[in-house]
Amino acid sequence: MSTKKINVPLLLAPFISRMGDALYLFGLNWFVVQATGNAALLGIIQAVGGVVLFLGDLFCGVVVDNFNRKWVVVLAELVSVLGCIGVALWLDPLHLTAGPLLTLTVILDIGLAFSLPAAKSMIPELIVLAARQRFNAISNTLLDLANILAPLLGGFLLTLHWLNLRGFLLINGLSFLLSLGLYLSIRYPPRHSTQATLGIKASLLTGWRYV
Repeated sequence: MSTKKINVPLLLAPFISRMGDALYLFGLNWFVVQATGNAALLGIIQAVGGVVLFLGDLFCGVVVDNFNRKWVVVLAELVSVLGCIGVALWLDPLHLTAGPLLTLTVILDIGLAFSLPAAKSMIPELIVLAARQRFNAISNTLLDLANILAPLLGGFLLTLHWLNLRGFLLINGLSFLLSLGLYLSIRYPPRHSTQATLGIKASLLTGWRYV
């Protein structure tokens, strides 16, 4: 496998998806409190998301280590795209209910649990050793920048008064679609399925001994 000093798609894809996700969470907080008058539903959503991420963390290492990492992250982004579009069509932005929001939280956090670890694990295979520290620093800076810019952009969008939670959801879906396209453009070798099956069994048995 050829390695480089920089890989633009691998650098930009996590930034774009983080930007969209952070923007959606900003909109979610605003519209849920506006619709319900309290933060109780937000607390439930965050609790459910935390449980999903915890369970995802138990399995993401096994999946990332035993399957083609490019296709793990592509599938995770695709799940997030479909989740955003599906829930955007399902929910009523004028009467927000727990069902669609909790469903989307589960979907997005499943995607997040596998997407970022898979993307990070591709770095040693695509970036030369001498450039990895700089690449990781730039990548982490971009993720932090997304967290900073998202509330600013979200506040601006709210001043337009025509964008509701459905609009924020569709923007999030578009960000995942863009990052999916960037991940697809990365040249990455396939893994053999027989090795993956054996690896999963061994990894699960080993991993659960430490839980």
